[in-house]
Amino acid sequence: DRMFRKNAWRNTVSDAVSFHQDQALNTTIFLLKSYGPTGFLLREDGEARNFKVCLGDPHTCTCPVFTKEQEPCKHICWVLLRKFRLPREHEYSFQHGLVERQILEVLHGLHQTKAHRMENDPSTASSTPSQPVMGQEAGSVCRKVIQAQDMCPICQEELLEKKQPVSYCRFGCGNNVHISCMKVWADHQRLSGREETVKCPLCREDFSSLKLLQEQVKNTAKLFTAAEREKPDRHLGVLCHSCRVCPVTGKCFKCMVCSYFYLCEDCSTKGRHPHHPFASRTKRREKWHLVPEDPSDEPRGATFQPANDSIIPVAADPLPKNVLGCLPMVRVKSGSRLLDEGQQCRICLQDFSLGQRVRTLPCHHKV
Repeated sequence: DRMFRKNAWRNTVSDAVSFHQDQALNTTIFLLKSYGPTGFLLREDGEARNFKVCLGDPHTCTCPVFTKEQEPCKHICWVLLRKFRLPREHEYSFQHGLVERQILEVLHGLHQTKAHRMENDPSTASSTPSQPVMGQEAGSVCRKVIQAQDMCPICQEELLEKKQPVSYCRFGCGNNVHISCMKVWADHQRLSGREETVKCPLCREDFSSLKLLQEQVKNTAKLFTAAEREKPDRHLGVLCHSCRVCPVTGKCFKCMVCSYFYLCEDCSTKGRHPHHPFASRTKRREKWHLVPEDPSDEPRGATFQPANDSIIPVAADPLPKNVLGCLPMVRVKSGSRLLDEGQQCRICLQDFSLGQRVRTLPCHHKV
């Protein structure tokens, strides 16, 4: 295959493509339309212009960055890394293009483990358990329970990781989709005043009424607190164990052995708490990255980048029972705003139910 390709094969990722991969993984991008298996219409969050990506030899994108650089831009990288779940270190993820056989491998998910392919295979979705919904409309289906690694089909981000409010397809597949993404999807469909329903981006059946979606959008706006509007590099509620600054701003370091032990970048650079390994992240929603243990090789402020992109699972610190008991708690009563469409727990993304006990976190989220 490599003898007949139009562009030279790369053995390593270039600095430009690595930068675009970072952009792709840290930007919310919406998939608005597919043109067959290899063409995609995308829109970046907060932008009005759409761009079309086509995978091939070479890949193409209508964005000005690709036109200027002729390198895989963040939109092409997003399709490869988010849509098709290619690891960023995989040799197919940083090429100028892929020949037909390689594209078929990507489309069929041959780079994924068998278990991961089954999780992302729509044909296996029928085995996902569903949950009944109070006051369910006649002819509607049950909402599917959100599983680990379930993704929004529009922004391609994991639902339980992003923790944005969701709705579900009421008259087709029952799958969950971010409400904000459905608003972008519905706006792109340019529904007229006479059209009363929004189509599902997965099964193309009726997702819900347009009126219901608009009500959900309105109600979910009340779920967002002032804390969420803080700059992403402010690690809210995180105290530096050495200098006591709170919250830590910029790069944050977490001890992988001690619970609730964090350092700011200044204290980490000074070598505080040297006997345990650390992980770091710059933004509070990012995953943790391993930090080299040997300061003679690199300063602790530098982040180690092994072949797995250095992302490591870091267990959340357990909440002490005495702290949990101090959180205010209310019982959901009839007429409560918590029963409005779109109101839901921001951790499990389930709707509140009558009689349920709900706690209020310091950030004012209800869970």
